[in-house]
Amino acid sequence: MPLYEYLTIPAPRKGEKAKGVKSAEGRIAQAMTTLLNEKAADGWEYLRADLVPMEERSGITSKTVNYHTILVFRREAGIAPAVPETTEVEAAPKPLSASRSVPEASAPFPSVVEDGAGAKARAVAPDVADEIAEDRES
Repeated sequence: MPLYEYLTIPAPRKGEKAKGVKSAEGRIAQAMTTLLNEKAADGWEYLRADLVPMEERSGITSKTVNYHTILVFRREAGIAPAVPETTEVEAAPKPLSASRSVPEASAPFPSVVEDGAGAKARAVAPDVADEIAEDRES
């Protein structure tokens, strides 16, 4: 008898826009389709949707019972998700800091502003500029 591992996630609460889908039911169905296909690609088999009661606080002293829909998935334990085969080696994505030009930490904040668009908006008092420069160094 195979052993299974289980995964539970909340059901989508908002629909997903798609071409040709206009109704609320169609949008929620589109969101469910996307979610089920993503989990199936990771090797999870959809089992069922459950309605689970949860006691939650409403106000300072009272509590109410709200019902939440969760989706239950399973897969055989020890089975790794299928990895698509590629013939090319994919380059690692660049970190965000590499795509931005970041000034060096030792460069002081300019207290004198050049003329141009937005020059008045960039004007900073010299004592404030010194504090900013100290913060950058630390």
